[in-house]
Amino acid sequence: IQSEREGDEILFCSEGGVDVGDVDAKAKRLFVAIDDDSLSTTAILESRLLKGVPEQRMASLASFVLTFFQVYRMLNFVYAEINPLVFTDDGLIVPLDLAAKIDETASFLNASQWGHIDMPAPFGRKEYPEEAYIRELDGKTGASLKLTILNHAGRIWTMVAGGGASVVYADTISDLGYGQELANYGEYSGAPSTEHTYEYAKTLISLMCKQKDPRGKIFIIGGGIANFTDVAATFTGLIKAIVSFQDDLKAHNVQIWVRRAGPNYQ
Repeated sequence: IQSEREGDEILFCSEGGVDVGDVDAKAKRLFVAIDDDSLSTTAILESRLLKGVPEQRMASLASFVLTFFQVYRMLNFVYAEINPLVFTDDGLIVPLDLAAKIDETASFLNASQWGHIDMPAPFGRKEYPEEAYIRELDGKTGASLKLTILNHAGRIWTMVAGGGASVVYADTISDLGYGQELANYGEYSGAPSTEHTYEYAKTLISLMCKQKDPRGKIFIIGGGIANFTDVAATFTGLIKAIVSFQDDLKAHNVQIWVRRAGPNYQ
């Protein structure tokens, strides 16, 4: 099964094993639209997806395919392949090998069902503890919380609301010749709670204050005009973090620049 923009495609080949050859060319296909939840064993049998399977095994195999597809969607897989799939002498269906990919952005929905999974760190390097902490927070909320540390000794730190805005801010800082000074890349969006915003801001500020720079540091708090994020709620968490770290911020001579608007921004 593989996910596409408009839905999921089920591919089935009655041959299996290491010598199966070009599965894409041999496989029968059944496409299920993203908003279609009506797939049934009858629909699978009528689609001729299982062509080549002995008649006496078709019903049980169709039931297996249906259940596998339902689990695929429920757990937010984007790809899953079983090869080979075998029938035992007593009629059981046993997948002998499976490869799969999951959608990391669905971790807030499925983390408990997935169990412990170590996602690869960004940019092909070891993940900082603070990045791991924000990723864990991100997995517990329907909002988006992202953090990548580019230069832990950098002078310019950003806390930007919105994925698009975060790119614009980072690009602009680089275009103005301060790319080497940019300490982090990340964003918070999707109406995070006051507590989640506090934890995100607290993590950024603690990183910012780890190393002193005689020139001082710059903390840019920005974003576009929010559509539905309650700016008052997120800024309550942000202000709480600034107050908690006010002595450290003063000691590191941190300038704070703010540009934000949206619901309740006053």
